Amino acid sequence: MARMLPFLRFAPILLTLVPLHAQEPSDAPDKTPSDFVRFQREGDGGHLDTAITTYVRGDVTLVLFGAVHIADGACYATLNDRFTQCEVLLYELVGPPDARPDKNRQRDGFNPLSMLQNGMKNSMELTFQLDEIDYQAKNFVHADMTPQEFEASMEERGESLLSMMWGMMMGSMEMQSAKAEKDAAEGTKPMAVDLVKAFRSGEGRHTLRMTFATQLEDVETLMAGGKSSTLLEGRNEKCLEVLERELKAGRKKIGIYYGAAHFPHMEQRIVKDMGFQKTAHEWIVAWNCAKRPDIKYDRALVKLRQRAREDLTGLARAAREYRTGGMGDREVPTVVELAAAKGGDDALLYTGPADDPWGKPYVLRKRPTGVRWEVASGGQDGVVGTDDDLVVPEPRRGGLFGG
Repeated sequence: MARMLPFLRFAPILLTLVPLHAQEPSDAPDKTPSDFVRFQREGDGGHLDTAITTYVRGDVTLVLFGAVHIADGACYATLNDRFTQCEVLLYELVGPPDARPDKNRQRDGFNPLSMLQNGMKNSMELTFQLDEIDYQAKNFVHADMTPQEFEASMEERGESLLSMMWGMMMGSMEMQSAKAEKDAAEGTKPMAVDLVKAFRSGEGRHTLRMTFATQLEDVETLMAGGKSSTLLEGRNEKCLEVLERELKAGRKKIGIYYGAAHFPHMEQRIVKDMGFQKTAHEWIVAWNCAKRPDIKYDRALVKLRQRAREDLTGLARAAREYRTGGMGDREVPTVVELAAAKGGDDALLYTGPADDPWGKPYVLRKRPTGVRWEVASGGQDGVVGTDDDLVVPEPRRGGLFGG
């Protein structure tokens, strides 16, 4: 049973949503039910977004952070910083109590879903949640079932992995059929995707991102098994038990980081049964689907960007040593000033180039949230703040404040 848990945790990215509300979801700051994942089309591109939704009860603030399990690295960097603002952050992971995965964790053996996810991650140049989220932070609290609890809950509900998979398959077929009927009624032709042609033209990454992102808006719950299932409501109730425990312990700023599929039901519970009121709703970009050439099609560009990322990684490490070594209490230095600084062993903190491979200075700046800094290159267009930027945040050491 335990060997199947990676499938149970991360299959939502491949399947289709079962609506839990008859009422249309909203992203208004004070209205429920809320929308927790969306795709915004812009021209021939767009972006897939996940929600950060805030609720208040008296002097307690509760924030729901919607998760998708593969995303742009910038999405996870933003979440890591936002998590530091919570006294406790409750997270999903079917595993032993206080399970805390890290990048050096032992990988599962042969797992078809993991192989497929890694293939998607690599082909779309995305990153994986377990590789990017800092689960070692001191404010992280495990709020999910153990394998034994999961198995017992399935048995109590008369469920099995086979019945869940069958239900998901049938649900997916029904929704695909309904979509086909709707397209036929509206005279809309389904989008034809020629991936071979797309990759040959250098647009393979963009085509894949658009194909999956436009469907992922409808993706995040079929794997959750629908109403009253162990995968959705059973795990939600476990999370809410931990929430009640933390509330009784006097926590005033609590975050919950769970798959977006779980939040429609969880929101119902915290609003109708626990007395919280929705007060804010914002979106962060999970997948940037702006149309741009696949850099892997341009071998020379790939090498330049790899070189830039290596420089940025070295600069980010030096920035952390500078900031935490007592020199970061004034304004953020330039990269040239950082390169001239010495550490405790009297060695230079950074000895690499101050300019990126395109001849523009690397930029050192404070991150929008939290205390850490980050370093950036404007990429091949030489302009900071555009889609081809490379950004590397100062590496985290774990802990509540990410210092």
